[in-house]
Amino acid sequence: MNRRLALNAIGGDISAIITVAVDDETHQPSLKTVYDSILQYHGGPALLEPLDVLPDLLRCRRKEAVDLISLISENSSPKEVLIVIQETLEQLTQLAREDEAEGEHVPGLVQCLINVIVLSTKSVPRLTLGKRTALSIVSPLVSGVSSAVSSLGSHFTRDSGRSLLAGVSGMSEAFYTWIFKTGSESNVAEARNSIRLLLDTTVLACASCIRASLCARAFEMHYPRLTLSSAIEPEWQEGEQAILSVLTALRVMSLSSQDVLDNPTMSSLIILAHEQQNYPLPKDLSSKLHSMLMTSIQMNFALDECLFLIFRCVTQDRTQPDLAPDLATSLCIVLPALASTHLDPFIRHFSLRLIALILAQLPSVLQHQILITLASDVELPQMRAAAIGLLKEFVLEALQALAPSGEQNVFASPLLIRSFGPILFRTMPSDYFSTVQVADDIEKSLEPSRIAEVLSFYYVLLQRDRDNKTGIRDPGNIASVESSLLRPLRSFLEKWSNAKPILSLISLQIGLERIDYAVQIIRSR
Repeated sequence: MNRRLALNAIGGDISAIITVAVDDETHQPSLKTVYDSILQYHGGPALLEPLDVLPDLLRCRRKEAVDLISLISENSSPKEVLIVIQETLEQLTQLAREDEAEGEHVPGLVQCLINVIVLSTKSVPRLTLGKRTALSIVSPLVSGVSSAVSSLGSHFTRDSGRSLLAGVSGMSEAFYTWIFKTGSESNVAEARNSIRLLLDTTVLACASCIRASLCARAFEMHYPRLTLSSAIEPEWQEGEQAILSVLTALRVMSLSSQDVLDNPTMSSLIILAHEQQNYPLPKDLSSKLHSMLMTSIQMNFALDECLFLIFRCVTQDRTQPDLAPDLATSLCIVLPALASTHLDPFIRHFSLRLIALILAQLPSVLQHQILITLASDVELPQMRAAAIGLLKEFVLEALQALAPSGEQNVFASPLLIRSFGPILFRTMPSDYFSTVQVADDIEKSLEPSRIAEVLSFYYVLLQRDRDNKTGIRDPGNIASVESSLLRPLRSFLEKWSNAKPILSLISLQIGLERIDYAVQIIRSR
């Protein structure tokens, strides 16, 4: 009895020390000293009183506090720990709402949630069940953590979000394994559903924290010659490990990638994007995730995962295309906005590359329709020059390819000039040259770069279409291009010839001279 009283007194002293040391890093003895002393003292962990010290420790961000929490979770009464966990989860969501206007308190709540998850993972499965089932204990905890994650989601930093992903995944594994070992089949099935929902909620809340540079890594591997500077995030590996812990938790619950796809949510898109690269994507992935892929692009949400999934779909080594024409067409409607206006230059570049890859899987008639739309887009003038570059690629490919018997590729036929000529061989707007008053008008305009692309396209077509499949060498077409674009361009360049040199105009002059030479050679034959 005397020994127990003595231990209780020591425990009370330790609780008092911890309470003060949590708020005062300079306090002696410090939390680290308390932790080290408990480890050295036989039976030391028993001196920690969960009901007294956990509420203060859970809101502390320091490593020594986390070490003490871990010690309590492994050694102290799980019943007392559970009481603290339940009370803390009830408080967190409410406090998150109250502190929405007082942002300085929110990081402490996020750390508290992470600490609660660490505590729950090790302590809860140590409970003696008695008449209760593991499911009846776990269910309210899963619900409480899910609510807290949703309430605090907008405040997660990169590091806290990654910690939360790993923590929730570890807790999910521990809870599910406990229920699997002790519960009925119906308990296991219910646990699988509720824990899957928790994982979905956590993945969505932490999506912006993953930052594993899927697109940048894939681009640098597939197109090393096009990589001028790396867009790969520093410490991307930690983000990758965090989301992979979710995949591990799903596998523990016997949920495969196909299971994730069969009940698709926005989190499915993220999870499947991080599936192992040697795992072939299901053939129905793009059709089942159609609406989610579109939503992701339009909302700028989980963009890395979304664009990477599309990239995998269009680059997998298969004889049949993975993108249905309706999805491919839909993507060619939303991707140009990314390629034109996204703030990240890599995303713009990667989106343009995706458009080219998607178009390559479509019949030439669909390619033709989409490129006409892009080349004449009024709302996205940035896309007009890029579309001409894409058009050039498909025209060159068509000129080199042998069309199957009875078929004619529209890019190697007179239809090319009839359809694209009125779009390309004029200025946009039609009175552009007359609207330019000062050099600044030229330098701020996108039209010079579009005209430069047009001149490059026209020159290449004149040179490469030796059999005149497109009719580009016909005297009438040459005269038409001269009248609609080249002659007004000459006059414009002449007007600015005595002004201070402007780089874009020099480029146009060079392009014009190359075309004049090519046309002269054609006429001399």
